Amino acid sequence: MGRQLSRCIISMLTCLWLTAGAVCAAPSLSAQGAILMDAKTGQVLYEKNINKKLPPASTTKILTAIIAIESGRLDETVRVSANAAATGGSSLNLYPGQLISLRELVTGLLLRSGNDAAVAIAEHLAGSVNAFVESMNSKAASIGAINTRFRNPHGLNTPNHLTTAFDLALITRYALVNPTFAEIVSTKETTIEWLDRKGKEQDRHLRNTNKLLWMLEDADGVKTGTTSQAGPCLVSSATRGNQKLIAVVLHDHSRWYDSMQLLKYGFDTYDLYEYAEQGTVFAALPVENGMTGMVDAIVAMPAALVVNTADYSSIAVEVDLPEQIKAPVYQGQKIGEVVFYVKDKAVKTVDLTAGSTVEERTMNKIFLQHWLNTIRRLSGWGLL
Repeated sequence: MGRQLSRCIISMLTCLWLTAGAVCAAPSLSAQGAILMDAKTGQVLYEKNINKKLPPASTTKILTAIIAIESGRLDETVRVSANAAATGGSSLNLYPGQLISLRELVTGLLLRSGNDAAVAIAEHLAGSVNAFVESMNSKAASIGAINTRFRNPHGLNTPNHLTTAFDLALITRYALVNPTFAEIVSTKETTIEWLDRKGKEQDRHLRNTNKLLWMLEDADGVKTGTTSQAGPCLVSSATRGNQKLIAVVLHDHSRWYDSMQLLKYGFDTYDLYEYAEQGTVFAALPVENGMTGMVDAIVAMPAALVVNTADYSSIAVEVDLPEQIKAPVYQGQKIGEVVFYVKDKAVKTVDLTAGSTVEERTMNKIFLQHWLNTIRRLSGWGLL
């Protein structure tokens, strides 16, 4: 532990010693797989074996939790099965027949890392653990985590229960957009409502297993994990100013200090340049020969860029949009782009897409529209 702390302090002092505008050296980590990702853009700022398939232990529960939250059923009451209550490893100490809300189970899942809570959630939402795991893998694939294959909802040792540092960062980036998830994983301590075996109400105190919330001022998540196969793992997040970073370390016996080094390295070395949020209506574009005269140009993804601090002042942005577009236009169709330049070199483009479909103007469509408008008017006057 002394060597780990010394290594972390030396790295941080070295970074502070460097002159303003200089780039801090990337940290040397003991993790088998690691990544630092900017949450806004998804840019990878540090990588080590990011596509190596490794067991994730309880960081699996990030996906379990976001599926439960997105179900819209957090206020439902769950009856805990004997199967769930018997789940080994870290536990909420649920008992068979216990009644508890899904919201409390998700909180216990993320803070206390209850394996029994994971099984109770899976059975309640999908009817069985196997069915829930199918939804987990489908969700992971939809997020882009194509190298992930989960076999259970909690992360206990199971053959071929594997993911990668990159996939876990993607899943976490997706989950942190949800305010309920973000609030829970940033919580240090809380209480949940609990019915004991005699049906008496009491509060159960929970303390987050993520020590980084106490160790690093900017930390605001996410999830710990440890098994004999996976070793110590940590998915963490931190926010400073307008920038949120996600760090993942897998099979790392220095997970706390390595995660702090990663996050500090990211904040000290990179800055986030924000131009426009995803979904922003950038402009209204005239449509030639369209059934409607204009179509909105929508920013398809966050128009933002992460660069070395020293390069921030050299960023330039150009918008490429035609003066008008010819019908037909289809919703989601690319109609322009935002181009980011660093030192006069194009480094990133973000699509501008059509916000709606605009059909081509023809005599038949004009007649049909006129006829429909007439019917609506007559109906409004009570004549039909």
